[in-house]
Amino acid sequence: MDRRGLSVTVVALMMVVMLTSSTTASPGIEAGIMQSPGSEDGQPDAENNTLYLFGNPQLTNCFSKFNNTDAESANYGEDSQGGTSVMDIKVTCRMDPILDDNIALMEGEMINARFALDLGGAWTNGQDGCNGDCENLNISLLKSNRVVAIKEFDSLGTGENFINWDIPVEEDLVYWNGSTENIGVEFTMKLKGVEGFLWGGEDALFGLYYSHPDNPAEYNASVTFPILNQTAFEEITGGDETSGGGGDSGMLPGFTSIIGVGGLAAAALLRRPIDD
Repeated sequence: MDRRGLSVTVVALMMVVMLTSSTTASPGIEAGIMQSPGSEDGQPDAENNTLYLFGNPQLTNCFSKFNNTDAESANYGEDSQGGTSVMDIKVTCRMDPILDDNIALMEGEMINARFALDLGGAWTNGQDGCNGDCENLNISLLKSNRVVAIKEFDSLGTGENFINWDIPVEEDLVYWNGSTENIGVEFTMKLKGVEGFLWGGEDALFGLYYSHPDNPAEYNASVTFPILNQTAFEEITGGDETSGGGGDSGMLPGFTSIIGVGGLAAAALLRRPIDD
């Protein structure tokens, strides 16, 4: 191969690396950490892999999508209650638009959930009037109506709390059927107001910061999934693209960008040198 032919080959290979790095990188390193603005239709893929939470100020309408913008969402929602009766919190933030694409996650990697909460009152049994009728915060990840991961948070305090929860991707979390397994995040908690002597009492309060441009980054609610691209999916399944269990062909989204590039590389490598 002459110098000109070698140069073409090197340039072509560099283009392959540059154009495919975002789709062939380890999902746990790139897809699991980097947060993108999201897809236009709110659906997930290997590059648009962060679910953002939105809602109204009353916490009565929480929803989520793989896009970080919603013009009608508030930046924060809360529920509060005076007195010492139990305030039963259940906030479910389902994906809307509903999941329409099959996705597969990298087994052994982490789903990373980040939330900021504002709490008031009492919720620990044995303290401040909680006698077996209060509950710590529990956060659940849902497949449709089924809980596939849950964690109790027993060390939260009054005021602002920042939650960073890593969820290991085990077998039950790998495949998500776009026709039946819509993604949801659910918060449950039981709180009471605290009585004060003359003054100094505290209402029960549960507040959730949504994803919103007015919020600092650490306040924006999000869940980042290590979504596999097509190449990684085929390597793991041996090319069985129907393993996800749904859709017409089982194809996962976001996998077409490397097809033309592969042809370019092959052409450069097989190119015969031209005699000057």
